[in-house]
Amino acid sequence: MIIRPIEPSDAATWARLRRELWPDDPESHAVEIASFFAGTLAEPQAVLVALEGPTIVAFAELSIRDDIPGLAGKRVGYPEGLYVTPAFRARGIARALLVASKSWARENHCEAFASDRAERIIVDPKF
Repeated sequence: MIIRPIEPSDAATWARLRRELWPDDPESHAVEIASFFAGTLAEPQAVLVALEGPTIVAFAELSIRDDIPGLAGKRVGYPEGLYVTPAFRARGIARALLVASKSWARENHCEAFASDRAERIIVDPKF
């Protein structure tokens, strides 16, 4: 498995995977992806993809937030979206993407790393 930053040539695959994760507004994905590559989209600020062979099988959309409860005003690395295609689940890909996401957050001078699940904010105490 290889994890790397998204590239413009990955746009169609990223759009397809986003539609699988967020199917409610499928038309918005192409516009957001174009804005991301143009540098005009506020979030996400980075996208990492996981490849098995030549195929992208997962992605993580990352942002830096300063509005996390208990961490207000601090730079916090935050996965806005994380998706692994069903055929590749239970292989450690999500964990590997999160490890790479934490490295991205450290490289971008974040003081913490957090995410949400079921409307709860989870802060990584070992960041």
